[in-house]
Amino acid sequence: MKTLIYRGTVLIILLSSIKVLSQSDSRWFLLPDGLGISNQLEYSYNIDNKIEIFENWLTLDYNKNIFSAGIRFEAFQPNDPDPSVSRGKVRYADIAYKYISVDIGDVEEGINITAGNFYKLFARGMILKSYEDRNIRIDNNLLGVKLEANYKDFTLTALSGSASNAVDERKDILHAVDLQYRGFDIIKFGTSFASNQPAIDGIARTTLASFRVQPSIWNFDGYAEYGIKNNKDIQEQIFNNSESKIGEAFYGSLNFYYDAFSVVGEYKYYDNFAFTSNDGTIFYNTSPSLRKEYTYQLLNRHPSPLDQSNEEGFAVEVNYNISDETSVVVNYGITNTLQISSYFQRVNNFSLPISTQLKEVYAQATHSWNESLTSILAFGYNEELSTNTKNFTPILENKFYFDDINTIKLVLEHQQTENLTTDEKYYDDVIAIEYLRSPNFNVSLVTEMQTKEPEAGKTIRKIWSFIQFGYKLGNHSDLSLLFGSRQAGNICIGGICRYEPAFQGVELKILTRL
Repeated sequence: MKTLIYRGTVLIILLSSIKVLSQSDSRWFLLPDGLGISNQLEYSYNIDNKIEIFENWLTLDYNKNIFSAGIRFEAFQPNDPDPSVSRGKVRYADIAYKYISVDIGDVEEGINITAGNFYKLFARGMILKSYEDRNIRIDNNLLGVKLEANYKDFTLTALSGSASNAVDERKDILHAVDLQYRGFDIIKFGTSFASNQPAIDGIARTTLASFRVQPSIWNFDGYAEYGIKNNKDIQEQIFNNSESKIGEAFYGSLNFYYDAFSVVGEYKYYDNFAFTSNDGTIFYNTSPSLRKEYTYQLLNRHPSPLDQSNEEGFAVEVNYNISDETSVVVNYGITNTLQISSYFQRVNNFSLPISTQLKEVYAQATHSWNESLTSILAFGYNEELSTNTKNFTPILENKFYFDDINTIKLVLEHQQTENLTTDEKYYDDVIAIEYLRSPNFNVSLVTEMQTKEPEAGKTIRKIWSFIQFGYKLGNHSDLSLLFGSRQAGNICIGGICRYEPAFQGVELKILTRL
């Protein structure tokens, strides 16, 4: 632990020195033209289980004329069995991301060629979503070659590369192409294709293809994409070549807006459409989940992870600004598993009835009483299949504006949970108080209490509490320091979830950009 603290302290001092010098007179320090530097440091020590985790990402990017290049150095020293943290290693230090890129031409008629590591999103992720999100420890970057070309109203992307699996090995090769046409004012067209070539000989490729349209007429914005999935081995072994595909997917959305009113409707149908590496550890696609993402703690306590193999559902959200002072939001969504005739059930030889995977209702009213006080009253209800729980969650939030700089926010959350399997009922309460002195400083105190009644006349209460400081170091660095305890739970973004165990200790985060 002492070694890690020492290393972290040295790095903090170094970063702070760089920050100070970068703000000083050019005679002291000046970054070369075109060079950008960013560093993200995270350190935590869990007192309960003596687990210590040190993570650091140092990124250098350089742009000069038509050329650009960059590297990212990653260093981890976790004492944690979670492979999303440890990457299967006790210590890890390497240049994990590097690239060189050249731009030829301009935006309307030009070509960009990138060699090395890169990310890429096709449309809304149904066919390909290569991205990084450090909050949920997702990084499925590709190592290979990517070409992007623009010619008048056409945009073409072609790439070939491999992603890293859970033990930091790049085996399978992914080939993908996307073409988009935007020559009409009221509608855009696009098509995508991706194929995963397994490293093992004799195993058939999995291929995905889709076609999409994106109309925009008057006050309507729409999007629709249909995709199919093929694998010759499954088509032959499971379906005796009687099926032309082994999976399919559809996602559609329609947005209508008029004056102070707007409504968004979404529909999804994902049937055996998960696109993974041959060992199943890498997900190449992430279709729209339709899960509403909340800012409140308890509403995220029982998430429903995205299942691209076995989902059908829809979501509707209505927004209405009643006046300059008052607005309301109402959201309803439901996700069910698929019928027996689905590709998913037939491929896996299942005969399961349709069941509700997720049902959620959310309503929120916001009112500004005056220039000094704004209140939010919200209510959430959801049923979630994976945890088999039913949850009722009322929320009250008040923001007190003392002036343009000083703000206090008070949030009260209450959640009643019922386990539909055991009939167990329990309650969670969260009180959060935050003081914000814009733009440089904030401090928040969060306390959560859980009350369980495992049997009549017996009550068990658990309390978690932490204080968190945030401070902006000049123009380039943000610091966050947390002391205390947090309940175990999931962090979910876009239907992708990462479980975080209970924590009691200290947590430090520093983000620096130059």
